[in-house]
Amino acid sequence: MSGWTDHNFGHGGLGRWLAATGSLSARLAASGDVFSVQVLRQGRLPLTVDEAQALGVAGRRDGYVREVLLKVDGVPVVFARSVTAHAHSLAAWRSVRGLGTRPLADVLFRRSGITRQPMQFKQFKPNTALPRQIQRVRPGAPRSLSARRSVFLRQQAPLLVMEVFLAPPAAWTGPVARWQPIDWKGRP
Repeated sequence: MSGWTDHNFGHGGLGRWLAATGSLSARLAASGDVFSVQVLRQGRLPLTVDEAQALGVAGRRDGYVREVLLKVDGVPVVFARSVTAHAHSLAAWRSVRGLGTRPLADVLFRRSGITRQPMQFKQFKPNTALPRQIQRVRPGAPRSLSARRSVFLRQQAPLLVMEVFLAPPAAWTGPVARWQPIDWKGRP
């Protein structure tokens, strides 16, 4: 079982950020002075069983994967992983290949013919694979992580986007949060 649900686990400001529709990148950019995207890895990689199921991919489960950190004022606040079938990355989603350090939102929210399916939510428990991976790229991030995901469709080709919120719950105070004054232990 994947553990994804339509129930938003976040409370207060974090819950509002998790449920927000529209571009997360634009919302993050509005919350600080400098917004940036750091590409961690990108290319043809294996999909997880859960991702393959969400995309409807059967058989060999290689896909096109892009993993990034979304940063506000130099602080990584969101880890994002987008995946699609490799064949779709050469057709309907080929624009994802050339993004470089631009946010995926430049494609998802500025192009016509793209629809978004309902969001799902998950609370990643400490000492599971994803929190351990994130600790390697962002030491000090909370060990229990809130995430959301949704499938975007373009020409009937699915692209799964997962966003994991790295800052502690205290940092997600409202529609505009400030990242620098909050340390990774959640103290102002």
